[in-house]
Amino acid sequence: MSDTNSNEKAPINWTPTTMFVITNLVAVTAVPWYGLTHGYSLSAVIAFVLLTWLTELAITAGYHRLWSHNAYKAHWALRLFYALFGAMALQNTVLHWSSGHRVHHRHVDDVDLDPYSAKRGLWFSHMGWMIR
Repeated sequence: MSDTNSNEKAPINWTPTTMFVITNLVAVTAVPWYGLTHGYSLSAVIAFVLLTWLTELAITAGYHRLWSHNAYKAHWALRLFYALFGAMALQNTVLHWSSGHRVHHRHVDDVDLDPYSAKRGLWFSHMGWMIR
């Protein structure tokens, strides 16, 4: 007798799937089109680089190190900065992100219990878990 449950996949979560599809379509079509037809100013490029860096910093130092691992204590102003720029990264709330990351570390060696298990493949551990 074969186990059919192991081959079943979770249903597609259409909200993030739709967001990812639309965002990527805009990124590969509208952004280059605008750049070719109108160009980007130096201030726009600097703003893009700066905001990208700030959101990456907020996820790494705030969501990950401060709230998920409690690696250090931070002043309320720094916590506010991390929370705002982390939200701008569109990776969910601080509580949701850090809770999921703690579950990931608690079950890192269990393919079924780890919500982002790398043993399910690179695609799943970075994107697949969000759309299933």
